[in-house]
Amino acid sequence: MSGKSVLRVQTHYYKPVAKYDGLIDGIVSKKGNIFLDERGYFYEKYNKQFLIDNQISFVQENISKSSKGTIRGLHWQTNPKAQDKLVTCITGEIFDVAVDLRKNSKTFGTYCCQILKGNENLSLWIPKGFAHGFQAMTDDCIISYSVSGDFSKEESKTINPLCPSIGIDWPIKEKTISKNDLEALSLSDVLDQEIFF
Repeated sequence: MSGKSVLRVQTHYYKPVAKYDGLIDGIVSKKGNIFLDERGYFYEKYNKQFLIDNQISFVQENISKSSKGTIRGLHWQTNPKAQDKLVTCITGEIFDVAVDLRKNSKTFGTYCCQILKGNENLSLWIPKGFAHGFQAMTDDCIISYSVSGDFSKEESKTINPLCPSIGIDWPIKEKTISKNDLEALSLSDVLDQEIFF
């Protein structure tokens, strides 16, 4: 179920709104090898060496399709079912976001963003300790997520993507957001829960 989002007024903040200038430590913008010819292109999303270097093993590949303006997120899984993610836009264009949820990090509660396009061989590496979300900038966006752990309903968590204490500047103002995401709490409302890293 989805519907147009409505910005809800919050009465308190836990910290100033902050967007990190660049990519937060731990987040990596990864450019794969691309091979172009008259047929189109072929590119390598990742290889064995990437997995070795990051000490991970992907166990699942997820695909989503979204229409222009759609926001998905902000999602993550808590320990012991936390996931690393490699996010790639296959077609279209997305505004991809990672929010730092590492409580001892100097950037806790701040976000960074990266534009991912289907015609570029660029992926965003989001390790454990971050919430992830994105907004579709075009129609028929197809997104691939390589993840290092299985989905767990019990450990799956959501923060409202319109959370004012994070203050994400979503580029498209006409938003479509799922009921589950829209009704999720703000970060400032869950600070006392054992759901962070």
